[in-house]
Amino acid sequence: MHKLGIIAPYRDREEQLKTFVSHMNNYIQDIDFVIIVVEQSDDNDFNRGKLLNIGFNTAIKQGCDYVIFHDIDLLPVKADYSYGDKPIHLIGEIQTPEGFDRTLFDEYFGGVTLFPVSVFQAINGYSNEFWGWGFEDDNLMLRCTTNNVKVDYKDVGQKERFSTGLKLNGTDGFVACPNVFNSIRDFTINTTVSIDFIENHEKAITDEYSIFSIPGFDTTLTYNSFRNFAFQFWKKDLSSMNVNSPHYPDGTYNITVTIANRRDPKTVSLWINGNQIGTLSYDKMMDIKKEKYFYLGVGNPDREDKEKRNWLNGTLSHFAVYPEILNQNEIERLGANINRSLFSTIESKPIVYYDGKFMRDRELIDLSGNDNHGNCFNTYHKETNFSEVKKVPIPYRRNGVYKGLKHDENGYVDGYWKTWQSRINQVEFYKQFYSVDFDSKKEGLNTLYYTELERKTEDNVIYIKAALTTK
Repeated sequence: MHKLGIIAPYRDREEQLKTFVSHMNNYIQDIDFVIIVVEQSDDNDFNRGKLLNIGFNTAIKQGCDYVIFHDIDLLPVKADYSYGDKPIHLIGEIQTPEGFDRTLFDEYFGGVTLFPVSVFQAINGYSNEFWGWGFEDDNLMLRCTTNNVKVDYKDVGQKERFSTGLKLNGTDGFVACPNVFNSIRDFTINTTVSIDFIENHEKAITDEYSIFSIPGFDTTLTYNSFRNFAFQFWKKDLSSMNVNSPHYPDGTYNITVTIANRRDPKTVSLWINGNQIGTLSYDKMMDIKKEKYFYLGVGNPDREDKEKRNWLNGTLSHFAVYPEILNQNEIERLGANINRSLFSTIESKPIVYYDGKFMRDRELIDLSGNDNHGNCFNTYHKETNFSEVKKVPIPYRRNGVYKGLKHDENGYVDGYWKTWQSRINQVEFYKQFYSVDFDSKKEGLNTLYYTELERKTEDNVIYIKAALTTK
């Protein structure tokens, strides 16, 4: 007979806590379980991971052989709380009140997460070092994969080929290209590019990496530290518009942007690997022809603030501009292409066509024949290897349905962090993610410091008040 410990981190949501405890006791049937509520009673930033580690130690003493780490603002509507022999995420859908949103994505590992006791011990629990909102659950998945814990995987399509690309180093490498764009004409941009590394600037609000940019009020195709692609442009009234993608892990993708300035309504569309991501309509685009150059690999190399130059650490396979709006069939054919010249992929002819392997001295040769050659700075050739898919670790999931209770938004809200500590968490997570020396045994359950201030038990609920300390 298995015993479940439901561990809930808590601070300053008394009514939600009452609702949660009552709901869980009414919902769960035919399972031996105890609820362990761990309240943070100090003036430090909230530390979800550390509170869950404290609760886990109590669950072991209660004889639990599996635990579920459970936020109190998520109430099960249709969910399975039975034993599992591996880590399992229980959320497939969140029903949210009007005006409140909880975004789910494949890699999401927070909210309601099940672990067998032995597996949680093997990864040394949660990190204790993520104060404030965010990224302790990303770190939790990293702890699983680096300790060879069984997780699920999804296949993400890749467009890398056996060839040579142009390496953009993320520091000072870029290509300056003659600006062929005009805001009264139609264009299609198509590129295959790899994101090799996410580099953080610790003082920046967030990190954006420019694949393509017309500087000024940047008209730009970017990848960012939230793992999203985006095409941003500015209207005539200087209001900005963004077409954003869902999460894409660093890897190699074929990206198309169509800019329809001659249609009514005018539209911009973003496509990735031949699949349409989103479309925006607008009245009139800001003038984009006055700049002498557009850039590959940087937003603007001459920008005074170095952290806003938006250097890309990646590899360019090709970049092309067409003087028309390609149709869906043409975009899909470009998105499926991994080894052919663009000239033999579709009939439409580009007015600019760079292939990363064709350079002459420091010029990136324009293969269209229009002599719009690019000037390369601090770039070099890099061999690329064919890859059809990238296997990305994701949690196993039971697809439970939950009701979300409304509360103040946390994290990244309306273009800024609710607290700067969340940005610090993001930077720290990426350092760990790319580190060859990451070792979860260095901190976690074995470095858990706190002072227990109070403990009481009411029926099957254990309430713990704790002050979190570093020693």
